[in-house]
Amino acid sequence: MTFITRIAQLIIILAPVVILGWLATQWFVPSGVFFVEHIVGDESPFIDELGPSQRVSDAVDGEQSIIADPAFFFVHPHRDFEAVQLEVWFQNEDLPIVELGALSGLDPEAYKLLPLHNLLIDESNWSRMEQDGLLLLQREKTYGSIADFFASPPSRDQVATYRTGYDVPYRIDGYSPTDRWQGIDVSLRGHHEFKTYIKNETLRFNFEYMDMNRDEGEDVVRITVFNEQGQPVAEARASDDGDSSDDARPSGLESLELTAGGLAEGVYKVVMSTTRDVFFRTMKTPQQKIVFLNTVFIGDEVGFSEPPRGAKLWTTTKWLRAQTRHAEGVQTLTGDSASVEIDQPYEWYPLELTGSGVESVEIPFGDIEIVTEGKIAFSSSQYFDPDPAPLSAYATLDQMEVDYVLAHYTSPRQEGEWLVADIGFLVDDIVNDEGTWKFSFSTPGILDLEAEMIVHKTNLWFYKDPMGL
Repeated sequence: MTFITRIAQLIIILAPVVILGWLATQWFVPSGVFFVEHIVGDESPFIDELGPSQRVSDAVDGEQSIIADPAFFFVHPHRDFEAVQLEVWFQNEDLPIVELGALSGLDPEAYKLLPLHNLLIDESNWSRMEQDGLLLLQREKTYGSIADFFASPPSRDQVATYRTGYDVPYRIDGYSPTDRWQGIDVSLRGHHEFKTYIKNETLRFNFEYMDMNRDEGEDVVRITVFNEQGQPVAEARASDDGDSSDDARPSGLESLELTAGGLAEGVYKVVMSTTRDVFFRTMKTPQQKIVFLNTVFIGDEVGFSEPPRGAKLWTTTKWLRAQTRHAEGVQTLTGDSASVEIDQPYEWYPLELTGSGVESVEIPFGDIEIVTEGKIAFSSSQYFDPDPAPLSAYATLDQMEVDYVLAHYTSPRQEGEWLVADIGFLVDDIVNDEGTWKFSFSTPGILDLEAEMIVHKTNLWFYKDPMGL
């Protein structure tokens, strides 16, 4: 037997062992870190191409443009991990804010958004200081450090925030509680969040709702109250109506009481957690100040009342988006300073308000989703805004008339012609849909600005506890 023959036999024997060892390493990840590099246009078992096709260009020479919002991609982890870090290589010249979100909730679909690039901050000539991931911009340098800023904070109307809270208590001078109950007679579909104010009184809400049974699965209702530190302080629950099918047979009108006494003065956040099958038909409360956060879904009245009710809302935000899901929801939304015609289902329409102060918006009838970065009330007297103005893509710092910006933001670094941003997510915050994670680029204003974001590659590090440690 020749030497070459022996070597060939040895290779034949060892090859399966080497392959098996490599596969075991891929699966068990003994180092605790699994790395994937993906250049757009390349095939990968772990990361899909950007889509949908009508919102992105074709990938050419390792470059692909996002031309409409939102664009997304899917990641396929091959085993369980605890965290993932993404390194995105991109170019952006015109979009004020670019973020990447991980799908964090279904029914309704929600994303945990983290910043990639903020031109409003990076191109500002204001005084800038950073500490431990927190950034402070000052129109005129008043504070010598971020610690000084919090030691003697300015008034709230002087501050804008971006992806961070403002841990300065909000109090209403001259506020007095009342025992007079008021109603919010609007059909609200599914998950909602709102803030209310409490001082020397018991927090009390009565929710009347129906389970419409349009989707399969149980529809549990959970109402949770959080204090200013984000701690849960009260909860009310209701189980499914007993019909978990999609037979579209609505339940009767159910009632759920939420009561919490002995609460300290302050702003409380209430989370109405449930599925899109649940329609809150009315809310009653003696609380005087109630503002909904970011999104409201005005539900239809099918199976409840005829003719269908609409709604009137009040807000100080200058920009909203609206859509309907059915042809019956086609209508015109009319604000004090502007209006928008919703003439096609499943298309988002912008409403840009130009007035000052609190403006009203008339919604003739339901089946309308409203998305904004501001607050929404269903009565002018209920409106209040306990938070600093959010920094958004639809206003410059000068237009916002603030003197400070507080942000949780790190500018991307420059690598040749590319900007490179690093962000990380805990796996517990990502929806795992049969072994698939969804990530979405948020590029607000991209169509109005006729802009684009060019993506080159995305590197991913998957983390687990190293074996034996």
